[in-house]
Amino acid sequence: MRQSALLAVVLACLAISAAGMADEFRDYPEFRYASGLPGGTNGVTPDGHIGFAGAFQLNIPVGYTPGWGNFMLTAGSAAINGGFPDGMWGNDHNGTLTLGWGMFNEHRAWLSIMGTGKGTKSLEQVYNLQVEVVPESDKWPAISVGVVDMLDRRASTLDRPFEGSARSFYAVATREGGTPEHPLYYTLGFGNGRFNNRPFGGVSYQAADRWQVFAEYDGWVGNVGGAYDVVSSREWHGILGLSLVDFDRIDLTLSVTKTDF
Repeated sequence: MRQSALLAVVLACLAISAAGMADEFRDYPEFRYASGLPGGTNGVTPDGHIGFAGAFQLNIPVGYTPGWGNFMLTAGSAAINGGFPDGMWGNDHNGTLTLGWGMFNEHRAWLSIMGTGKGTKSLEQVYNLQVEVVPESDKWPAISVGVVDMLDRRASTLDRPFEGSARSFYAVATREGGTPEHPLYYTLGFGNGRFNNRPFGGVSYQAADRWQVFAEYDGWVGNVGGAYDVVSSREWHGILGLSLVDFDRIDLTLSVTKTDF
């Protein structure tokens, strides 16, 4: 009952926000709605399986990193000027399309290609990388390091839209808590550039078998949301996400994941 009430509060906040108006972020606008990193609109378990279960966030990475046999495809769109998104391009929408896959079984690594489409129908590519350096144990949380836009192809501000200066580095840790039936994951990290040279962090909670809720601070603003496991099998998941970025704009995501047990 409490889980349903929590989810209802989150969704009510999202619905109320549909009437709001906002200006586009001037700093790192193409990186403020989707991370393209592990945990961004999908769950990652402590043993490196991607899907619905595990640590789940929107715009920050988690400390768990998927390995070989893990794959993700995510489409997302945020409505900048209020209401629900009805497209991925144009001045009123900020859309992304991300393809990611895991590598290695020890010191697991995640590589993703994220296409951003702000104001145009062409998806300009960004490459992201995360490597797990410490697996979770009784003494330590999982710790990973990574880089966003490692080829430095995108602009860091709308004031200089043609300047490629968005490359950003980060370190992040995640620890599992809660109960086996309803796990709670805590994430804390620090990054420069896209993370505003500040700590970032979040929590996610699996309220039911097919429901996740989360809250986070991405170094700039606070974001909250929930996700539903629309298609669920041992290896495949289709995840529908509904989030509120900066508490005033709707972000819709659809993720397809595959893991190899």
